[in-house]
Amino acid sequence: MDPVTAPVRVALAGLGVISQAVHLPLLRRNHRLVRLEALVELSPARLARHAELGGVPAHRRFTSVGALVEAIEGGRIRVDCAILATSGSHVDDALALVRAGVRVLVEKPLALSHGELDRLQTGLERLGAEPDEWIRVGYMKEHDPAVARARALLHGLRPRHLGVEVLHPADAAQLRFARLDPPEGDADPASRDGLAARTDRAVRQALGALADHDAMRRLYTDVILGSIIHDIALTRALGLPLEDVTAAARTGGALPGSVVAQGTTRARGADGGAIPWHLGWHFIAHYPEYRERVVVHHDEGSIELEFATPYLLNAPTVLRVRSAGPDLGSAVARTAWPQEEAFERELYELVALVRGRRAAGSGPVAARADLVTAQRLWRACAAGAGVAPDPDSEAGRG
Repeated sequence: MDPVTAPVRVALAGLGVISQAVHLPLLRRNHRLVRLEALVELSPARLARHAELGGVPAHRRFTSVGALVEAIEGGRIRVDCAILATSGSHVDDALALVRAGVRVLVEKPLALSHGELDRLQTGLERLGAEPDEWIRVGYMKEHDPAVARARALLHGLRPRHLGVEVLHPADAAQLRFARLDPPEGDADPASRDGLAARTDRAVRQALGALADHDAMRRLYTDVILGSIIHDIALTRALGLPLEDVTAAARTGGALPGSVVAQGTTRARGADGGAIPWHLGWHFIAHYPEYRERVVVHHDEGSIELEFATPYLLNAPTVLRVRSAGPDLGSAVARTAWPQEEAFERELYELVALVRGRRAAGSGPVAARADLVTAQRLWRACAAGAGVAPDPDSEAGRG
């Protein structure tokens, strides 16, 4: 078969929520474009179940990324690209896959610390691998057609204010449609503990002594890098990055609670000054449905993006453009793209990367910029709570 048209061979690592709800269904419905070549999962029972459903034979099933890489390097299996949908730290696995000649899409976050990103950069330089030609970060919203249209509309306008609001119900409520597997509890303890230790080292690089402060650690790993990082990446994709954080606080009782923050973006406003932004992220377990809105007010009206439940495929983002109408009227134009799926477009860009074409999306350089903002936000939350960051940590040094 012509290598230009032959299906791209994909390995999927991690069979948790996002793989069950998104990656596996999209790989199946794009079977002419991609072929599920290998699966990696810590749980043998879950691995066997999904491998049988996906027609993946026993010799292409692995319980670690290291075992997959060993098979690739030994010539026992051929893989063009991999989707890393595992939890915790991703850098070591991503680098090992690149070393084996595999392009990688890494679900967020790519790294938990700048130390990890430094190690990735050094490893890629030694391989002579251009970072953005080998690694992409799974920020699906930047592939959303509504986001692309909003960015185009913002070009040439003079924004006055950027607002971000997220209302996040409990996963059990917003993911019921996916019929997810129950926890198996059969993962090898030594493998599980090794991965946890690797993640812990990265968190300690970032937070220092506060890695032992449960609330501040979970704020960093679960809330900011687990969820808000998407909004950090999204606003960057719109050309309005949340770079400067002037104040932030975690409220709402027990974690996750709420995170409210404000700051300025370096994109210039109508008066020549920085554009103010406000963010409100609220975990409300029993909220009726996930809701996320990004609104930019500018000199001629407003541009608003409203996102649906993230893992519900083909639930389109709605773009609303408010402007002045004739005869002192007010016009609202509503557009949605129900035939387009952001995760699917992300997959198409991964295929383009494999085939040597220019591909859209964020790589390690953008991921570092997002991590800078994430650590600034965490540091501002710490200040708001009266917690002094470790001055020897990445987040403490600022």
